[in-house]
Amino acid sequence: MVKFDISKILKEAEEDYEKAWIQTAELIPKKSKGFKLERNGVSHPVMDFIQKFRSAFIELGFEEVILPTILPEEEVYKEYGPEAPIILDRIFYLAGLPRADIGLSEKKKEEILKIYPNFSKFNELQEIFRKYKKSEIEADNLLDVMVEELKLPEEVASKIIDKVFHEFKELKPIPSNLTLRSHMTALWFPVLKELSKKRLPPIQLFTVGEKFRREQSLDATHLYSSFTASCVVLNENLSLNDGVSLAKNILSHIGFKEVKFEFKKTTSKYYAPKTEFEIFIYHPHRNEWVEVGDGGFYSPVSLAKYEVDTPVFNIGFGVERFVMVLQREEDIRSLVYPYFYKETAFTDQDIAKSIFLIEQPKTDLGLEIMNKIIAVCIENKDQQSPVTITVDERIVNGRKLKVTVWETDPGVKLLGPAALNEIFVLDGNIIGSLPNEELLTKAVRTNITYLKATAALAAAAVEKLIEKNSGEAVIRVKMSKQPSDVNIGIPDNIRRFITANRRRIDVRGPVFIGITASLE
Repeated sequence: MVKFDISKILKEAEEDYEKAWIQTAELIPKKSKGFKLERNGVSHPVMDFIQKFRSAFIELGFEEVILPTILPEEEVYKEYGPEAPIILDRIFYLAGLPRADIGLSEKKKEEILKIYPNFSKFNELQEIFRKYKKSEIEADNLLDVMVEELKLPEEVASKIIDKVFHEFKELKPIPSNLTLRSHMTALWFPVLKELSKKRLPPIQLFTVGEKFRREQSLDATHLYSSFTASCVVLNENLSLNDGVSLAKNILSHIGFKEVKFEFKKTTSKYYAPKTEFEIFIYHPHRNEWVEVGDGGFYSPVSLAKYEVDTPVFNIGFGVERFVMVLQREEDIRSLVYPYFYKETAFTDQDIAKSIFLIEQPKTDLGLEIMNKIIAVCIENKDQQSPVTITVDERIVNGRKLKVTVWETDPGVKLLGPAALNEIFVLDGNIIGSLPNEELLTKAVRTNITYLKATAALAAAAVEKLIEKNSGEAVIRVKMSKQPSDVNIGIPDNIRRFITANRRRIDVRGPVFIGITASLE
């Protein structure tokens, strides 16, 4: 099992990022260790409900389209008219970094030479920066070009950019008139303009995608981004009553029959006056009606600006609102981003699966020695001290390897009373114990005993002796007070969960295992 020493890595990266970046690559396993995907795939409830919407629209006869995410602000002015400035307040504007104008002063040349003393291609580097400024080189290809054309090591190229050319860090974003869509309607108008030229009515379209709003605060009912299921119908014969019936039909197809409609007193400018209505479904858990959608006929004024001469009916549904009702969820943040907002919850199976051996053999020889130590100790566990038993004796790399198990304390047996304790997980507690009826019927087993964990530690020590080609390793475990005393590891997030839920880790016990390995 690969575990990173996070504190050490961060310290090294702070001292020399490039060096740490290169050296930590050695921590990544290169050879297969029998990896298999866990067969426990889980879908997100919001995505599940999006699929339900998609199926309903298609069954009803709608065609699915993908709408652009980015649009210029003038589209909002065309659709909203005098209301546009207010609407723009909730819209995210996009900004971009300008291309830096980079020169090569004598001071910068000196700094480059301090990093890479053999560098001489200053003219070529200046030409690369000139091409970058003119957008002939993409920003994410700049380092690649430096490496390829200047024959620089990758870490040197990035270090030169970081330490010498501070212009990159000093760049400030410049806002544009491009915006992220805050409502699907903003994109329906230009799409309908194009399709009305190429198709005859009726046109029935739907899309499901994210909208982005610059909310003043993020809370139980507001996020920067959320999903909308939106549809439009361009049809000469469609009435307002037909539109309401269509909304009811869509809701029925996704499983909601208890619905309510309320016409708004103040109409959004892209809708025709007195045609906009809000859609509500009943939330039995909260005993109240929850707004989940909005519909209406697009204003002929807005349509005229897009050269559309046929009535268009639109409905938009907030996907997360439906899922909140179904899941009885009070906070949209917990629904969408449970990993940020929900309390950690681990099952006993999760906890058991997470428990690991801190040190364990990596070779076939090491695994063989570990199993021999376990077998010999179990076979001779009741032998009286003083006792020494040879587990393995062989020639390795021209040297004699010998592994023994022993006990020297007077009046005791080879193994202490807790040596064969196994790690169990019961109701969120980690317990080290000999198997008993309650644990065998109610707890989750790890199949890790103190003896097995200690034997793994000894076998790993043997492998290190073989790497050094000499030496001696003595493993002596007396009392176990915490998991690491017997070479057992528990992830930090599991420890935090156990502590937060007032559960316990109890692996106390007299182990008294002695193992010696020598290579001479």
